[in-house]
Amino acid sequence: MTKVQSAILRQSSGQECKVQNSKALESLFYQYTHLPIGGKEISCPYWRNRLSLAITGPFGGKGKPEQIVEATESAAKKAAVNLNQMSEEEILAFMKRKKIGVDCSGFVFWMLDALDRGRGGRGIADLIPRLPGTLAQRQVSADKLTGKNLSIPVKKIDEIRVGDTIRLHGGKHIAVVIKVVRDLGKVREIEYVHSSEKTAVPGVHSGLIKITNLEGGLADQEWEETLPNGDSYKQMLLSSQGDGLKRLKIWA
Repeated sequence: MTKVQSAILRQSSGQECKVQNSKALESLFYQYTHLPIGGKEISCPYWRNRLSLAITGPFGGKGKPEQIVEATESAAKKAAVNLNQMSEEEILAFMKRKKIGVDCSGFVFWMLDALDRGRGGRGIADLIPRLPGTLAQRQVSADKLTGKNLSIPVKKIDEIRVGDTIRLHGGKHIAVVIKVVRDLGKVREIEYVHSSEKTAVPGVHSGLIKITNLEGGLADQEWEETLPNGDSYKQMLLSSQGDGLKRLKIWA
């Protein structure tokens, strides 16, 4: 299957478990978490432009993996530092000082774009409202990607699909579903990926939601990811402000 790859795994109980994923999403996520820099594999840090303070970074926090690598190598050359002689921690610290990384909407934009192309589409750039002559990824935001103009709500947990997004923090943050595990046809686990500065693990990474209540919403499930203080990350899900599962209209 080219759109959604499915694999049949067997649990210890002998029951069959169906894992739905996407080669396009997994490939791009791997690239973001294995940036080839200084002879090492670096997981992309988080960076978001502070436009109100006129503080910007390379590619505006919206770069693809190869662009982030390019920006890091260019910055290292200007600073006369040898990336090959630096540890992974030192490279990450250098990238953060140079404002190099990707924000949540930039990361999800490229993930959804890759998924659409993997499904035979032209990407999602044409969906993004923007001024003439400006790049779609520079105009994208979590609120735009999950707003009424581009997305519809996924009302039931059991209807979730790979490529659906999770709107968080009142539309200030976004994650994308990269894997859905079903047992006897029912959703049991959801794996999502995002780029965050508010989680215990910062930058681009994955999180897991265990489905314990099929009749409930996302807030009723067991989230494994935590905030830096150890609290559950699902505190960032503000249902009263429109947060929840969303799907691009073009895939509805």
